[in-house]
Amino acid sequence: MKNFLKFSIIIGVFLSIYIMGERMVNIILPNHQTIANSSLLFVYGGMVGYVLFIIFVSILQSEGFRYLKEIKPRTAIITKQGYQIVTVLFVMYPFFKFDLQFSILMALTFMLLTAALDMIRDKIIQEHDGNTMHPKKIV
Repeated sequence: MKNFLKFSIIIGVFLSIYIMGERMVNIILPNHQTIANSSLLFVYGGMVGYVLFIIFVSILQSEGFRYLKEIKPRTAIITKQGYQIVTVLFVMYPFFKFDLQFSILMALTFMLLTAALDMIRDKIIQEHDGNTMHPKKIV
């Protein structure tokens, strides 16, 4: 729950920075022209970085799914397939319409969804590993 609240606050802060930053840039530099090739290079770098970030975070989740599969196989398969679908949707975003500022918010949203899934998975594992009368581990 703590991670979920932390990431939702971070998303709120970045959303406000996104909105206020765009307004400030338009006030300070109303006609900012950049060289087309260098701006295109930044866009391609942002696309590659965004896709690699999403893939890296989804690969990190594989160990948790593997452990959950030992406890509850059906739940693990369903959550893993759902998470993979969400991952594919987030990875496909840059190929249709890419905006560097919006991709930062998309990455934070993906981290929020990952934190929520992690919280649910940890709760299931904790219910299996822990017993209120005879705990197996010290919290």
